[in-house]
Amino acid sequence: MNEHSGGGQLVRLVLSWLVVSALLGYGVVQTVITAAKLFTQ
Repeated sequence: MNEHSGGGQLVRLVLSWLVVSALLGYGVVQTVITAAKLFTQ
């Protein structure tokens, strides 16, 4: 139906990877902050 469906899939793939990496990065940052607080007390 859409002749640019391949491009749309690529955009969605990139966006989903950005979301996943952002969530992972946020989790890592929170873990590092928590660990730093524990070790500096």
